[in-house]
Amino acid sequence: MDFIDRLILELPSDIKPLMLTLHCLFPNDFLPALDLLDRKLVRSVHFGITELFLVASTASQESYEVRLHAWNCSCASFTLAAYRSQPAETTPSPEQVPYRFGGISQTAQMAPVCKHILACVLYARCPTLVGDDTGSIAISREELAGWCAGWGG
Repeated sequence: MDFIDRLILELPSDIKPLMLTLHCLFPNDFLPALDLLDRKLVRSVHFGITELFLVASTASQESYEVRLHAWNCSCASFTLAAYRSQPAETTPSPEQVPYRFGGISQTAQMAPVCKHILACVLYARCPTLVGDDTGSIAISREELAGWCAGWGG
């Protein structure tokens, strides 16, 4: 029995409509996000009061960095989605909106999303999908700086 079948059988009946809604809202990203969770490729990294997520790639040995508070992912898919969701004629000028790094789009369109961000949101907000929290680790600021410099992680 695969993850989706287990999910459908084990979820409470009041959650199933939410999952179907998510699948309708994110038809290209929802099932791949569930697959990332099933393969346990999402890790939550805590350093101080800050949290970021590392999502291992299924195609290569790299990991993508996801920051939910900034609504950002380091993958190319998210970059393209963010670029497409910001039409030039509706982008507010800096005088109209206070500066915000990342975050939800200021336009009327839906915020950009990728399978990595969706998997991390589900990881953070739906612990019953993940089961045991073996993917959560705490590190020091120095250790994080080493990871960002490419010294392991």
